[in-house]
Amino acid sequence: MNVRRSAVAFVLFIVALLLSACGGGGSSGQSGGSTSAAGSSGGAAKTPEQVWAKEVEGVMRQFENTSAHSVEVIHTSSSQYNLEPTYATYSDELAKLGKQLEATDPPASCRQVHDEMSELAHKISGIMGVLGDQAELSPEEFSALAYQQGFKFSRVGRRLTNLTIHPHC
Repeated sequence: MNVRRSAVAFVLFIVALLLSACGGGGSSGQSGGSTSAAGSSGGAAKTPEQVWAKEVEGVMRQFENTSAHSVEVIHTSSSQYNLEPTYATYSDELAKLGKQLEATDPPASCRQVHDEMSELAHKISGIMGVLGDQAELSPEEFSALAYQQGFKFSRVGRRLTNLTIHPHC
């Protein structure tokens, strides 16, 4: 199913960009933001935008960890019986992502980007949620719906990914 590839691609894209933004990951709290003019001293001042970007990065990393199982099942299962509850779970995880993004504390200059991130996360949750309760559909109908939702997921997910990876305020 195309939606599985879209979900996996979305999460892998987030992971890859987070790791590249953080210098490859591995060390906690020591990477990212070190290319600023402030230098690499431990107490260097960071802009409010950089602080918020780091907070968003943490939210996305937590989402990546909590949604990994759902993404794996979506990627590996072909059974509508298994996929429906997984899509429902993934939708819930995306809704939580939206709430966690809403709970971040952006500087005033980032308020519009913050609001768009939250809106997109909730929109993606709704897109996946549609697939969570479709027992009345035949496997062929479910597959067609999953393809349609996967297309929407891919488009909206790309926008969310771009905003969370590079929050330009």
